[in-house]
Amino acid sequence: MKHFFAAALFGALATGVAADPVTLRLGHAVFEAHPNHDTAVRFKEAVERISDGDVAIDIYPSRQLGDVKELMEGVQFGTVDMTVNSATALATLEPSINAFQLPTVIPGYEGFAELAVSDEARAIMDTLDKHGMVALGLYDGGQRHFLTVGEPATSFDQMSGLKTRVPPAKLFVDVWQAMGVNPTPMNYGEVYSALETNTLDAVEINLTSIESEKFYEVAGGVTLTGHYFWPSFLLVNKARFDGLTEAQQDAIRQAALEVIEPQVMAVAELDETVKANLAERDIPVIEPSPELFEAINAAVASVIESYSDDPLVEAFVAKASEVASE
Repeated sequence: MKHFFAAALFGALATGVAADPVTLRLGHAVFEAHPNHDTAVRFKEAVERISDGDVAIDIYPSRQLGDVKELMEGVQFGTVDMTVNSATALATLEPSINAFQLPTVIPGYEGFAELAVSDEARAIMDTLDKHGMVALGLYDGGQRHFLTVGEPATSFDQMSGLKTRVPPAKLFVDVWQAMGVNPTPMNYGEVYSALETNTLDAVEINLTSIESEKFYEVAGGVTLTGHYFWPSFLLVNKARFDGLTEAQQDAIRQAALEVIEPQVMAVAELDETVKANLAERDIPVIEPSPELFEAINAAVASVIESYSDDPLVEAFVAKASEVASE
């Protein structure tokens, strides 16, 4: 009898009996109107379809499982299975991730979607493996522009000296110092009141956040500088991922890849909606002149060169240039 059960067990293992279905908890730090939530929903639908229900995703939006930093650390150490989290937070672990937010490097939304699946982007994302995380895909939260409390900036000189909120990270301070504004690192939750009280003159921000955070209520105008994107990663705890079956892992990777282009292009469509909404509210939306773009490119060239000391960044910048010239 003992030999019979041993043989039966061996036979089951050899024929690859399916593992039990798995449910993964995915948390993010933004409201449901934000593109990062759209990423989470698209991924959930894709992986549950591809795996035929073998992998299920429970989404916890709006900081239910923690803020940006807490979610990153949660996935890193295994207290959270998955997150959609900003590249900015991850650059503190791997500086090469700054490549995705270097100014003027990524040529528009279609260029972003192409670069997100490039070998050069994957080489950067794979650096997170040693930090206990697997980066499954690169997505976008919206191209960034320049919102002013006063008259919209139509020239490089008009931007000079403006007290401008930037995220509290070295890259952004470096970029905006090179641009000649007065960069002011500030937590996101403080921006509206700072604009309202004229503590700030301007903020660099994506259009979707102007809408969701009601920054249009305190805006004098928006200049469509499109200086860099606001990318996010879909991350999973490495130990949790490694413990899944090969079929479950394949379904997760396939789903993550499948939703990149539609998610990125959906943000581009949403931008057009926000532009129309701003116009209806009589908020000037300015298309920059070629002279303004040239001045921005010239100002930030030294920043790009400085960060390209990293070979991974250098390779990504070169690939972005190749995509831009296609």
